[in-house]
Amino acid sequence: MSEFDELVSRKGVLVAGRFGPDWSVAEQKSAWMVIEEPQAIAMISSFCASIQMLLNTMALAMSDVTAVSWQPLKGWGVSSGVYSFAMHGDRFIVGETEKLGSIDELLDLLRQGKT
Repeated sequence: MSEFDELVSRKGVLVAGRFGPDWSVAEQKSAWMVIEEPQAIAMISSFCASIQMLLNTMALAMSDVTAVSWQPLKGWGVSSGVYSFAMHGDRFIVGETEKLGSIDELLDLLRQGKT
């Protein structure tokens, strides 16, 4: 069983995967009931790359103006009405907000795996 098989077996997790160096989805596993949409996966890649660049820029700027290093950026998450998303290293999870609990729990799932 791969690390992604284990993640999608958890309640509320719909998709788990890993981005490649060019931000394309290099590896993924979906819950059995999720139909994979290539456009949705491409959109996830694009949004994540943009958010990661924004947060890296913020971390660099904050490191320059404070005595604390904000780098390297290790992970982040967002929780919306229906879906939540978390990223740690090059790995990501998409899940149903109500079934997952908190965004911290989602990030913890990713932290427990390999990065």
